[in-house]
Order: sequence, then structure tokens, then C-alpha cells
Amino acid sequence: MKNITYKFLSFLLVTALATGCTKNFEKINSNPDATTTVSSGALLSDALVRTSTVDMESRFNYCHAFVQYGYSSFWSGTTYVVSDGPASSLWNNFYTPVLTSLDYLINQTKDDATQASTYAAARIWRVFIFQKLTDFYGDIPYSQSGLALTDKLYTPVYDKQQQIYASLVTELRASIALLAANSSQTVQGDQFYSGSASQWKKLGASLLLKVGMRLIKIDPTQASSLAKEAVADGVMTSNTDMPVLNHSATFANGIYTVVQDGVEHFFLHKTLVSEMQTANDPRLAIYGAIYDKPVSAGGVIISDTTTKFIGYSFNSSDPQPTVRINATIFGQQNTPFFDYQYAEVAYLEAEAVVRGYITGNADTLYAHGITAHMQSLALLPTKPIISSAQITAYLAQHPLPAATEDKINRINTEYWLAAFAFDGEDEYANWRRTGYPVLAANPGSVSKTIPRKMVYPQSEFNLNNANVNAALAAYGNQNTFNSSAIVWWDKQ
Repeated sequence: MKNITYKFLSFLLVTALATGCTKNFEKINSNPDATTTVSSGALLSDALVRTSTVDMESRFNYCHAFVQYGYSSFWSGTTYVVSDGPASSLWNNFYTPVLTSLDYLINQTKDDATQASTYAAARIWRVFIFQKLTDFYGDIPYSQSGLALTDKLYTPVYDKQQQIYASLVTELRASIALLAANSSQTVQGDQFYSGSASQWKKLGASLLLKVGMRLIKIDPTQASSLAKEAVADGVMTSNTDMPVLNHSATFANGIYTVVQDGVEHFFLHKTLVSEMQTANDPRLAIYGAIYDKPVSAGGVIISDTTTKFIGYSFNSSDPQPTVRINATIFGQQNTPFFDYQYAEVAYLEAEAVVRGYITGNADTLYAHGITAHMQSLALLPTKPIISSAQITAYLAQHPLPAATEDKINRINTEYWLAAFAFDGEDEYANWRRTGYPVLAANPGSVSKTIPRKMVYPQSEFNLNNANVNAALAAYGNQNTFNSSAIVWWDKQ
């Protein structure tokens, strides 16, 4: 078996894609000298690294715009206009190369007891990717995804999101059990936890919590049951449990390209800036900065005084924005990527306590979330430190309110603040799930309503036309932002 490193995994990109097809598939893959077996470690590493090195246009153009983190004149998401490039980037980059590597790995290890922990980790990461895809697009190819490689099936059906979610739960349960039974096995190619099966088990349980909490509107009974199960399985309890990918110049953080190409346009949104200024939030000086000129033209920070920050406003009569995303911190090739933060887990637990799903102390979990997130920022370039005194002061100024709905609002507003930059698509889902923070739509947009589901890529109409059109029946038979375009769990 050859020891394959990332740069030699490019052959995976020309294998059959999960959602596309090529009539030349057999010809492309008929080289008798081509590698037919790839090390499990290389495959898992490839999937984990590429998750946060891929094109992040969807994350910023749409998700950051929808949840009002920022603004760019390049972003069609600001005015809720459909643009196929950014709309399809999450689809294209997750189905391949990430899912291609995972499917190859899962098929290769499913019957190998000596690689049970690696097999389970791959299944957990596959759940992580598919939840993002289905939360963003709704009904998607799932049960037949990846069958181009094994069964030469190039036009997969679209599964209903309800069925996908049921399968995600099944996958997580099986993977958690496998990791518990094989806790001494090393997870090959692990980029997060140095091969620790027990850490991957925590990640699996934390994903089960997130999957369960997505269901609060459509099936609160199941949401409660899954939250209890996840906590019993053992979710993350500190920042050391987070899956953090340490990037480099060779494998740059995907945010780097977005920020470096468009930092002169990437202004922070007034909604975000105003919330943080009013709250005296010390993270604002880390999130944003005022530059003398565009970074691409050699611009440098001239002020991080947050009282001078002016965010982008939908109202053209408001002052022009001054504060851009801090490229020194978020726009570096080696900026670590937080795939799933402990703070998010703590907030989900706090909300589950408030809703009566699990036992615990919501105030304590809420405080843990804020503390953990502020401390985690020290992992970023320049190692920005928020002092213990600043954290204590912030917590004192922003305790959980007394009323139940106000508690849920405050918890999820903090979730929104924590998901900035790294997890825009998850925050977009969390906002749809909870309605918090309360966001006003752009009055200058065509629909004057924030979209609640992404459109399908045009490539699907070219390559998988019958199946994508069948899926559109659930969304008003239109591949547009329309009132019927709502995912299953987003019950109105």
C-alpha cells in the first residue's frame, strides 16, 4: 500500500462525483498503473483538511449576508439575488472532494475490524458534511450519493430531508457505539485529536445534540429525546474537545482567499457592530478593524477603537461603513479553523435545559459558552487575549434573563456572535431554527424577506435533471428564493 500525501490525492477529484456524472468515467479511470488502494489515514486527512480549505463563497456571499455578519459589493446575498456561482460552491466542494474521500474510505474499511475507529470517524464526519448540505439545500442526494464509484450510478435520487435526518441519527449512534467498543484503536489520519477514539466519540455525541436540537419546531419530542441521549453519550466539555484544523501556507484556511480578495469590500454589518458596541463586547476589536486602504493595496490597520466602528447599513442615508473584517486575524493562510466550537455545544445544552429537554444549570452552561468562546480566540493569529476580568465583566453585564423566551433569545444571540467567520452556514441554520437574533430583512431587496433555503446548482439541471426537478416539487416547483422554499425542519 502506498503512502499517499494530500498532493497525490488529486486522482480523487476525477472519480465519479456523488451528484454528477461523466460519460468518460471508465476511460478516465482505466489507467492500469493508477493507484487502486489509498491509505485510510490519507483519505481521512484529505477529507478533514479539504473541509476548510475549499471555496467558501457560499459561506460568505450568502450565509454571512443573510445573518448580517457583513457586506460586500460582490455579495448577491445582500439583496437576496440568486447567483449560481456562490449558490453552488458548498455543493460542489463538499460532494467532491470531501465526500468522495469519505465514501472511498468507508467502502474500504467497513469490513476491517482493525480499522473500526477510523471507519467510525469517517462516518461521523460524513454526518457533519451532510447535515450542512441538507440544512442549506433541503432535499439532496444522500442514499445514492457516492454510488457512481461503486455502482456506476450517475444520477442519484434526492432524498427527503426527514429521511436524511433519520439516517444521520442512525449513523451517529452506530459510530458512537463503535468508538466506545474500540476506544484503544487509533483513528488513522486524524487531524484533530491525534488519533483519539474517545475524542471522536465526544464529537459524535456533540453532533447528535446538534441534529436533535434542529428538530425543536418539527418534532420537539424527538428533539428532547436526542438531546438527552447525546448528553448521556458524553458531549464536548471544553475547548480542548473542539475539532480545530491547523492550516498552513500549503493548505491555507479557506477564509484566506475570500478575505484577501475582498477585504476592501468585506465590511462588518451594522447589526453585528451595533449589538457588540451596545454590549461592550471585547470581541469586536478582534472581529473588525479600520484600514487606511485595501489590504490588497498594502493597507494596514489604523484603528481598532470600537467606538469609531461604523457597520454597513441597509439604509443608504446612514453613514458609510468604516470597519472591515480583521484580515490580520481571519485573513491569514495559517488561521486555524474551528469546525465545531465547544461554545456552540454549551449554548445548545443551555437551550435544552431551558426547554426542559435535559437537566442542568442553564446559567452555568451559558457562562461556559461565553467564557470558552472568548478564550478560544487566543488560538488565532496574533493570539488576541480577552482577559479574565473582561470576561467576568461581560458575564455580569449580560446574565440570562428571567423569562423563558428571553433566555432562548439571549443564548442564541450569543451563538450568533460565536459563529462569526467560521460557521456562517450553521448560524444561518440556527437562526432559521430559533428565530434569534431577530433580524430585519433588507428593505431594498426584491423579496424583502430573508431566504430560508438555498437554490440548487445549475449543474444539477444539466446532469441530473429529472431528479432535481422532482425535488423542486416540495419548493414551489421553482429554483428560486420563494415562500415555499423552506426546509423540512423549519416548520413555520
